[in-house]
Amino acid sequence: MAQFYGNEQIQHTLHQMLLRDRAPHGFLFYGETGLGKKTLAKQFLAELLCTGTEKPCGSCKSCKMLADGVHPDVRFVEHSGKRNGFSVDTVREVCVDLASPPNEGNAKCYVFGDCDAMDTRTQNLLLKAVEEPPAYGYFIFTATSPASLLPTVRSRIVSLAVSPVTEQECRAALAERGFSPEDAAEAVAAFHGNIGQCLNFLENMPIREAVGLTKTAINSIINKNEYALLQTVSVLGKERERTFLFLNLFDRCIRDAIVWKHDPCAAGIGCDAAGSKKLAERLSDSAGQAMHRAVDSTYGAMEANVNLPLALAAFCADCMDA
Repeated sequence: MAQFYGNEQIQHTLHQMLLRDRAPHGFLFYGETGLGKKTLAKQFLAELLCTGTEKPCGSCKSCKMLADGVHPDVRFVEHSGKRNGFSVDTVREVCVDLASPPNEGNAKCYVFGDCDAMDTRTQNLLLKAVEEPPAYGYFIFTATSPASLLPTVRSRIVSLAVSPVTEQECRAALAERGFSPEDAAEAVAAFHGNIGQCLNFLENMPIREAVGLTKTAINSIINKNEYALLQTVSVLGKERERTFLFLNLFDRCIRDAIVWKHDPCAAGIGCDAAGSKKLAERLSDSAGQAMHRAVDSTYGAMEANVNLPLALAAFCADCMDA
């Protein structure tokens, strides 16, 4: 089973809850994509379900089944319905299944991962099960933001914020997976202490390309070269997923530039620290805000199915006019 790194306080809290038999029956683990929220859920469930002396032992029947993804009392609920959420039928099936006692041990667990698109109706259907589960029932939700769940759901579960690890911990985690120090350093420079995003960078060429495009775009703005910026974004063509990724990375770099303008010692979140620091030297607050609005406007245009090359051309013009 994959190891969960960092966040020692959360790990200690969960361990103490189980040690004292005081674990609540519902959790929300939230934080940006790639921090290992579902890995943390597996680690918690391994300790909850383990039948060994040292929990989790990794060698008992329960631990082995969980590691192999075949534990009959653990269900990672698959996305269904529209917008990568969970359909009404899926949630009803979970509620029916919850009424049956566990096949192994004393707990039955349901993990709803990536709940950012979970709609109001399905959450309301789950509310009673989350509020009054049987003694053996446990629910774990993961999301990027606690606001993804209704206040009525959040009030009945324990919410824990998962944070990035230190860059040193991230490099160590990548080294354990066989990546060279040079590759690990390149990934950490782009995605800092987010192990999942660093792995995506190292294993997926489109992520590397998006980082390269972002750095080129930032450099074009620093040099006030609109033609170079247009050439850069033209590579995206009509590919929406690549464009969403580029805009997200670009926006994070603009955020860094604005923050570093006022606090050079603040932590960065963007993929181009050098470029953002240069941009901070010549970027006014109003210009940074205008670039952020340009990103938002482009997102809106994409949602409205506006011609993508035209939307990107407008994005370039707005950034250069900022």
